[in-house]
Amino acid sequence: MEFSIKSGSPEKQRSACVVVGVFEPRRLSPAAEALDKASDGFLSTVLRRGDMEGKLGKTLLIHNPQGAMADRMLLVGCGRERDINDKQYREIIGSAVTRLDETGTMEATCYLTEINVKGRNLHWKVRQTVECSREILYSADTLKTKKDDIRRPLRKLILTVPRRSDLANGELAVREGEAIAEGVALAKDLGNLPGNICTPAYLAKQAVSQGKKYNKLKVEILQQAQLEKLGMGSFLSVAKGSREAPHLIIAEYKGGPAKQSRWCWWARASPSTPVASPSSPRRPWTK
Repeated sequence: MEFSIKSGSPEKQRSACVVVGVFEPRRLSPAAEALDKASDGFLSTVLRRGDMEGKLGKTLLIHNPQGAMADRMLLVGCGRERDINDKQYREIIGSAVTRLDETGTMEATCYLTEINVKGRNLHWKVRQTVECSREILYSADTLKTKKDDIRRPLRKLILTVPRRSDLANGELAVREGEAIAEGVALAKDLGNLPGNICTPAYLAKQAVSQGKKYNKLKVEILQQAQLEKLGMGSFLSVAKGSREAPHLIIAEYKGGPAKQSRWCWWARASPSTPVASPSSPRRPWTK
């Protein structure tokens, strides 16, 4: 899925769908107010009819909306404005992305980043929108012989910022969100694999692959002989019930001016299934 950042008035957006918020009780968000003004009160009429109350997570899709250049308009319920916290914001984004994907909207312009969230800034809201969108659209179909047919999947989401001076900050937030989402998707992919595929050796191979992909990530794999030399008898004893040899994965991030960070993952196989788990950095693998 592709994400981009844009600044501009909602009524002037040429898009397959423009997404705006509605607060409880029946109160338009700033972007929705701009669309309402351009349409001579069309959205206000919709609210007065009771088609949309603004309850958290509820949605209303309007075709050929008046006063807008978009083909469709999606109203998303945001609940009470003063009560919106991190969890509720993610629920708002999740409801919007789910509805867009279900209705075959391939591209949309989203104004939900203008919503005020307690203690959060624009950077956080953009990043969370990317992360939540990717999470909603994630599908564990790697091993499916016949993959589910998706008629018209959501492929592009344009996130708006209030000023042109916010574009760079928004683009940085998108990159951060995509990086986090990629990591989460990889973890899910590995977790969804059966034990006869996702063995300790397979996990080690994936870690080495990540080290080659990112030049700031150094990966080291300790195998059985090295673990025995380190005296990790308890760790090794668990793996004796399996034909799969254990591996210890050490990943070290060498980026930025901050202190270098090192993580240790252990991967060992029980008689039935391999286990991979993060471990707190401990000697002798930490500096």
